Amino acid sequence: MPIERGEDWGDDAPFGLVDVIATTDAEVRTVVEESWAAGTEIPPIALLGGDLWRALGSPVGGLQRIRSQEAKMAPIDAAEVSLDDRSCAAVAHVFCMRSWWLGPITAVMNSEWRDTWRVAPKAHPNDGRFDLLEGDLPIRQRWLARSRLRTGDHLPHSGIRSERVTHLERTFERPFRIRIDGVDEGRHRSIAVRVVPDAFNVIF
Repeated sequence: MPIERGEDWGDDAPFGLVDVIATTDAEVRTVVEESWAAGTEIPPIALLGGDLWRALGSPVGGLQRIRSQEAKMAPIDAAEVSLDDRSCAAVAHVFCMRSWWLGPITAVMNSEWRDTWRVAPKAHPNDGRFDLLEGDLPIRQRWLARSRLRTGDHLPHSGIRSERVTHLERTFERPFRIRIDGVDEGRHRSIAVRVVPDAFNVIF
């Protein structure tokens, strides 16, 4: 069940429950996609890196922590993503753009982080929604926003529309570059995103 903001999050992880380990969001996504394709339950995933890991506070200790009594386990939302010709999963974020510096950009965020950029400061990976940000800023404003992305101070911004969504559909006049969980998925004319609450558990 998705959490409410301000609630404590995560329970003590069952001791020894570490079968799958991921150091990137792409690795988490692969586990989710393979389980969905096989029709099997997604196993708990131990996080040691990536933007979901950052959203959990970047806990230190590595495998030693994961295998200790300090480890926590929490549910995470995911998304089913439909591109022109195929379907896949997203666990941290989806970006649609021509380039970082020209044309509109759409960001669909489950984690507040994209590497060192705090793109969506209010995003939470288990609230049943993804944070949507869309804008087409002039180049000078992009430079200014880029300098503020590390702290999340680029928002609010009159040129960036933001809302929290459970689904999203977009069709582009020209193919847009799609990046999912840090992986370049090529250019596509359309995309649909649907949030799947409590899709899997992570250990951190």
